[in-house]
Amino acid sequence: MKLLNKFLIPFAVLSLAACSSMEVDEAEAISENFPEDFDGAVYMELHPELRSLQVRNYVADYNAELSISADSVKADTAAFAADTAQLHQIYVDPNLGGYTETHWVDAFAPVVSDSLVCQVENVYEYLNLKKTTVTTDSASGEDKVDSTDIKLYRPITVVRDSADTTKIISVSGLTDTAATDPETFVLSDSLFLLSGANMGKMVKDTLGCDTIPKETPGSLPALTVKYLKNFNFVDTRDDLSRLKMVPVDTLAISLQYVVYGESHGWAYRRCKESEKSNPVISEEFPVTKRYCADDAGVVREIK
Repeated sequence: MKLLNKFLIPFAVLSLAACSSMEVDEAEAISENFPEDFDGAVYMELHPELRSLQVRNYVADYNAELSISADSVKADTAAFAADTAQLHQIYVDPNLGGYTETHWVDAFAPVVSDSLVCQVENVYEYLNLKKTTVTTDSASGEDKVDSTDIKLYRPITVVRDSADTTKIISVSGLTDTAATDPETFVLSDSLFLLSGANMGKMVKDTLGCDTIPKETPGSLPALTVKYLKNFNFVDTRDDLSRLKMVPVDTLAISLQYVVYGESHGWAYRRCKESEKSNPVISEEFPVTKRYCADDAGVVREIK
């Protein structure tokens, strides 16, 4: 596939799209430089990007002459970009979009990427317990209550009453961040958890993660859509039919060979059977030979 933007075509060549404004004598004078076996229709078949350029110039000139509101243009452009069926036909037409069916399929192929999905639960980072001990003073006979704070660290296990899950029977955990073996504490009147905000701290813990393929529908790149909008007549929704009716200016396309194509080594006709093994083009601008294209589109010397 040869798209127009692959070629550096000077402004003088682009202006040939408006060749009808040329004087007849000027056109004829230039045409004297054509090879004897030159055929404008064949040249256009070999280089459909020139026809595409001609159509785009026609659409641009047509739209420039219209007197319609900006809102109408905006609505029509949005509708054009949303009409996937019509875009498809313009996209793969060699004389319009210039892409191939394979490019279209590839553009809309789903994009598959890996997504990490993790299971998370709330766990205790630490718990605060308090242990009380009652002793009797031997001298006074009075009871004395002593208390000890115990802090348990992860991993923490909480065992609840099967009959009443709001009731905690025992807890186990590390009594020191450097410890390796958890200790278990059975709760009682003298060993209990602090309540409310003082009970401890909960955090989210990742139990395990799986890599899950995530599929995203494909779409035309934004730059491609922008390019295709050059084929949009802003006063109709049936652009394809209008595009097929754009008159062909074979002379303008032919003159491109004289002022640009020949010096840049563009093939102007198909290779004859005896030429299909001729040397492939190797010279650069400005070339000194003329060239043909074989069945595979390879440009070869004409001897």
